[in-house]
Amino acid sequence: MSNLPISDDTITMFNQAYDVIDKIRGEPNSELDQYSVTRETSLKRALLVNPEDYDKKRIVMLGDMDLVSLGIGIFSKPRDLAVLDLDKRVSEIALNMKFNQKIRSIRFVNLDIRIRMIAILRNQFDYIFIEPPLTKEGLEVGLSRALQCAKKEEPSKIFLSFDAPNKEELVEKYTEKMNLTIESVKKSFNEYMFNTPLGKKTSDLFIIKVNTNSKESVSEHYFGPLYFRESTQVPHPYECSCGKIYNVGKSGEYSSLEDLKNKGCPTCGHSEDFRYASSIMLDETQ
Repeated sequence: MSNLPISDDTITMFNQAYDVIDKIRGEPNSELDQYSVTRETSLKRALLVNPEDYDKKRIVMLGDMDLVSLGIGIFSKPRDLAVLDLDKRVSEIALNMKFNQKIRSIRFVNLDIRIRMIAILRNQFDYIFIEPPLTKEGLEVGLSRALQCAKKEEPSKIFLSFDAPNKEELVEKYTEKMNLTIESVKKSFNEYMFNTPLGKKTSDLFIIKVNTNSKESVSEHYFGPLYFRESTQVPHPYECSCGKIYNVGKSGEYSSLEDLKNKGCPTCGHSEDFRYASSIMLDETQ
């Protein structure tokens, strides 16, 4: 461990805390595209930035079942270490870090990235970590939420962990669309404890610079398929405000969402109020 910018004693502290929190974490939820990186990867992610450079900075994790915030909180003294996650198990993890591991700057916010970023978290953070769902929709929505969190007037960076078919083309497409700059790519940086739906145990990490003219492409709520299982599901279920559900897709009752909107709901006549009927409940109370 002598090549790391931290002492062996600090690594021991990290390992002891990791063992405790790993028991709280439990098994990953594949419906949320969780596959859990190895302990070594969690440590490497935390050390993407020299710990001293985290001091007095604001850091946000958009999803953190991989426990990257643990390493950052032990190795450095950030002003703010915000963990945003849909999985409420992470709230218990964050509480353990705050009170048992003495990471006082950590806080948990229950957040569904399908909902636009709340005002108090916008344009606030120096470093943003995100591993979005393994789909093109997940990438665009995830990058948009990360960008909503990032400082624009001061230097800020997004650390994006991602894998999907044609991932390089997809990341280039959406970074260009949002006026972001890819600084570097670390191939096969992330190693997972479980196979992803692509039959892989690694993914790349993209280091992305936020520019003063960067702007998210999904600024409002997103109501469509997002997670891998949803994205590959055909046809897609859409629900009208009256509660009636229609199958949309090549083999569904309607060929596309536009087709459904044009024809309107046969039950109530509405032509706009259709929402993707995800099995993952959407919490709009945030």
